[in-house]
Amino acid sequence: MSRHATAYVRGLEIADETARTVFLLLAERTTAQGDRHRPEEIPEIMGLELQDHDIPALAEQTGLVPEDFRQQLRELKKHVRMDVLEHTDGVWEIVYGPSYTRPSTPRPTQPDLTRGGPHPFWLPGWEKYSTWGYEQSADGPFLYAQIIPNQDGPDAEPRIWITPPAHVVRTVDELAEAIATALAPYQPVLMPASLIKTWLTTPPLSHRYPNTP
Repeated sequence: MSRHATAYVRGLEIADETARTVFLLLAERTTAQGDRHRPEEIPEIMGLELQDHDIPALAEQTGLVPEDFRQQLRELKKHVRMDVLEHTDGVWEIVYGPSYTRPSTPRPTQPDLTRGGPHPFWLPGWEKYSTWGYEQSADGPFLYAQIIPNQDGPDAEPRIWITPPAHVVRTVDELAEAIATALAPYQPVLMPASLIKTWLTTPPLSHRYPNTP
């Protein structure tokens, strides 16, 4: 059971009792890896995968029949901002966390790519040494990224290089897609590119407003 996940779901105060019960059951099955330097902090993104053949047993725990349980999974997004992906191979991919439900704040303007960089990459656990930026080549401009986990230290070689010829990306959206794919082996849950883009373009509150706790 993940205490981080269950604490997060309880804190949402979902009004619909059935939806709350289903979501708490999912939270109990979530493996949430927190920041070892901040063990009490709820991870920004959490999730799990369900096999469709597991659903009858889960449904029984909530007093629902299997098809009603499946429908509750599909409708969770009506109660909480999250991703519920129902794959054709019978796998349910469920991703949620504070990054989805934190109140929106005004975004700064997009980074000025003509200034080159390096720009910081703010993903928790990777934010201390990872950078990205813009370079010009004979074939035109491209974006690059050097992604280093915090625990590797400032002198470590990047775990992930996004650079030609392996990767030729021209926009921030393409860069976010490439980073999301490359990060998959290092993360318990596949992060959507839209979330990666926010870590490329938007510093956390503590950097935008230094007095924010």
